[in-house]
Amino acid sequence: MTLIAYCLLPNHFHLLINQNSTDDMQEFIRSLCTRYSIYFNKKYDRVGGLFQGPYKAVIVTEDNYLLHLSRYIHLNPKDYTKDIINTYSSYAEYMGLRRTEWVKPDIVLGFFNNPATQELIKTNNYRDFVEKYIKDSEAILGNMTLE
Repeated sequence: MTLIAYCLLPNHFHLLINQNSTDDMQEFIRSLCTRYSIYFNKKYDRVGGLFQGPYKAVIVTEDNYLLHLSRYIHLNPKDYTKDIINTYSSYAEYMGLRRTEWVKPDIVLGFFNNPATQELIKTNNYRDFVEKYIKDSEAILGNMTLE
């Protein structure tokens, strides 16, 4: 599995993952949620589950959705400070401010150096693609995002 983008917020998280085999995702999410629950419960001296219901996932088959999902994920913490955004999201990797071995922004950033995809994204700069976005992401993404 390859982690393309992420955003961790106080009440939920978003992961954009490239799945290498059909069994990877379920095992990864189960392990992630279990380990985090154990950590959180020990840290805050509590017991019980943390997450409400099972995780939700969508298969992304089009480049357009991949690009918009990465932007949606990076815009999700818009009400937080830049320090929090840079600490708890992969946006810092996309901006070249941090390098994390297990985050692979090149999968998305590659579209911005490819003349064949310029019509799709209308910019060669990921920062502009995210920060100057004025359309409604939900209208474009439809059911690709899950709350």
